[in-house]
Amino acid sequence: MQLSFVDLATLTMHRRQEMEARTQIFHEKCDRAVEDIKRLKLKTDGFAQQLNCDPNELKERFLNCMKQLDEYMYLITDFNIAISKLDEASATDNTPVHDTPAKPLMPTPMAPYNLIDALSEPAPSTSTSCSNNCPPEKPKRAKTPKENQPLIVFSSSSASEESVQQMKSEVAAKEVQCELDAELRNVKIEDPPTTSVATSPSESSNLPAQTILETEHVYDATIMHVDGTFFWVITEDPEEVKNLMIDMTKFYSEHHRDIDANEVKTLTCCAFYDDDSKCYYRGLFLKLNDEDNTLAEIFVVDTGEMRVAPVECVQPLYRRFCAKPPYARCCHLAGVDLVSYNNKSLMEKQEVFMSAYIGTQASIEVDDNTSESLGVYVILPSGETLNKIIVQQGLALPIDKLAGDQAAAGPSDGLDITDCPEYDDPVEAVTGYKNRDEIDICKHYKGGPEKTCFKGSRCTKKHILKHPDGWTLDRIAVMGKCKSIPLPAPDTWLKVLVTNVCHYDRVYVQIIDENENDEIPSFGVVLPATTLPALVRDMNSLATIAAYKPLMVAPAQGELVAALYPLDNKWYRARVLSVTRADQTVEVQYVDYGTVMWVKEDQLRVLEARHMALPAQAIRCALAGVKARSQLSQQWAQAKRALSEMLQDTLLDAHVIAREYDEITVELFDKDGYSIADQLAAINMVELTPYSVVYDTETHKVVVP
Repeated sequence: MQLSFVDLATLTMHRRQEMEARTQIFHEKCDRAVEDIKRLKLKTDGFAQQLNCDPNELKERFLNCMKQLDEYMYLITDFNIAISKLDEASATDNTPVHDTPAKPLMPTPMAPYNLIDALSEPAPSTSTSCSNNCPPEKPKRAKTPKENQPLIVFSSSSASEESVQQMKSEVAAKEVQCELDAELRNVKIEDPPTTSVATSPSESSNLPAQTILETEHVYDATIMHVDGTFFWVITEDPEEVKNLMIDMTKFYSEHHRDIDANEVKTLTCCAFYDDDSKCYYRGLFLKLNDEDNTLAEIFVVDTGEMRVAPVECVQPLYRRFCAKPPYARCCHLAGVDLVSYNNKSLMEKQEVFMSAYIGTQASIEVDDNTSESLGVYVILPSGETLNKIIVQQGLALPIDKLAGDQAAAGPSDGLDITDCPEYDDPVEAVTGYKNRDEIDICKHYKGGPEKTCFKGSRCTKKHILKHPDGWTLDRIAVMGKCKSIPLPAPDTWLKVLVTNVCHYDRVYVQIIDENENDEIPSFGVVLPATTLPALVRDMNSLATIAAYKPLMVAPAQGELVAALYPLDNKWYRARVLSVTRADQTVEVQYVDYGTVMWVKEDQLRVLEARHMALPAQAIRCALAGVKARSQLSQQWAQAKRALSEMLQDTLLDAHVIAREYDEITVELFDKDGYSIADQLAAINMVELTPYSVVYDTETHKVVVP
């Protein structure tokens, strides 16, 4: 059959789109392979460090490291072999030939050489047989008795070259046929309208992951389904979800496929037809019923419901409907306890109460996004929160009240507080870590001017006076002090740049000196930076970055370090606020900007002494006359967001009203001369109180430690 020019162009366009999509997937897998190889290199770099251990553990650690290194070597070898095979197989003959009615052979498929699988193999692959059970290249001969076995056997009177060539061609034909079968099984055609070949159910596309909703942010949402104490919402436009269902119903009505139960079992994401709504939905296939495998259990990813549909109503989910992630998000009410009484009838009442709000368009404020179920505050159109209403109905308890009741009640029944492990070392009892450094410390030294124990010079241990609780007196000095800018006097006008908004009435600013000059020193002269731009430029120069030293011990609270800012990948001065040893993250505050962020320990470096000369540039300011409109934290968060939108990275005029030990109280005005506090009050975010300038030149303040 001859194809018209239009049909050929359409077919070419679809093939090109499919090739580009597969090429993009290949690029992503290549990037993942590169990251895996880098991770293997980092792991091998740490093998030598693992040998710094107790002599009793040296042998075991050495053997384990050598075993892992051999496994990594096998993986890289398999990777290189696979690449060489790909290079050999990619050489194809591009000689043009005349059109013939015979069906041409397809090129050798690339499926047998999966590079990502080669990297993830737990052991080196040593099998040389075909994965599709092809006959070997050299067929095995039948064993015959030695006395009856001739040296040379010819099938005819002619030379044996023809028979050998015929045997090789038969083997090659079988291998090509096997590879063609594997290629046809892996063929994935996306659009049934343009071709008569249907997509295999096992090759259906997967949905992308959902985006993470940020905490303390309000999103428009529609409640779609309630299941016990959990409910599902849609944060996108409901019309977008509706249009997707309409497109799916129209598409599958025209291109319906008949698939059996075995094909349905291979699906992950699917589309199914609902008789009640006469519409197709996207779903996640769970299982078939155990009786006769005629019904499929499906989770609807766009509404959060569990549905049971006949197998005949299930269809593969094509890639055209996989552009958007699942719309339904699982949530639970934050700040309340819905199962405090452990009562089944109460849980049924709670579900009935929540079901009354299905289809309601409300707003949600995310309080916790660390788990699969989001902890949210549901704000109804009337302004009330569903969390507060369910507590008023007597169907739940506030978590704060519950925590107080449990604390007052003491330990629960069956818990024996005296049943605790005994420790000889108080350090191990408190921290869970046994201090191995005490092996080198002499336990007989009791202090004194002799600086030795009764053994005298014969003692090879360290003579360090120990704390009575078990702590040693060894200390490591770190940088913890940085000069601050002198606070301006009251009734002074300044030009400031807002660098961080930390609360609805607190901001961090940098004082801008318009007469300040950023002088570049002469060539070869190294001087401490006198301005913030010069300091940032010096800390991020290639020479400085190469000379940075990693921290030898865990950072201490209050320590000054050089920290990487992940958003722009630059180094700045920072102060350590807290350390979490579980995930090796550190909370730091950038002293020149006031920004607080969690970073990894490997993103910290020792701060050079020359970078300490410049005083910390960030000054904390309080807005004069600003008062919270209510005591609700949600209202504070809204006011903070409004203030951030007005002031973040904005140049303003500041009038100093008062000054304290580490902050100043100011009036802020924009470039048009309007007060920031008045603008906040105009949008009903804060309340204003009277104030006046507080002069402190005649008084002296004493800071008592």
